[in-house]
Amino acid sequence: MPPKVHDTRPSAEEIEAIETETAVNARRIVATYAEDYFDGVTLMCMLGVEPEGLTHSKVAEEVKAEEAQAAKEPAKTAAKKATKATAKKTTKTAAKKTAAKKTTKTTAKKATKKTSTKTTSAE
Repeated sequence: MPPKVHDTRPSAEEIEAIETETAVNARRIVATYAEDYFDGVTLMCMLGVEPEGLTHSKVAEEVKAEEAQAAKEPAKTAAKKATKATAKKTTKTAAKKTAAKKTTKTTAKKATKKTSTKTTSAE
């Protein structure tokens, strides 16, 4: 009798499990080496291991929209910061000028008092 020949090929379920496991491991590696989210999505899509429902074109549109929004906001915040900084500088210089005027007035008053006491005591 000839020896029995067994089918050594894996079943469809086993192949699907291996593919899923390989895709999960590939995603982990891509996430480790990706510099940011968009870079990770790009690499996963290039390798064909992206999660279900993840589309590179949708993510690219979202990233472009966020960049456009971010480009608009810093201009506004920079203008606000500049006006705040100039306002602070203006108030600081005004306070210094006021303090200088007060000290000049007080020194002038003291000098006048000293001269008036000297002249009255000299007479």
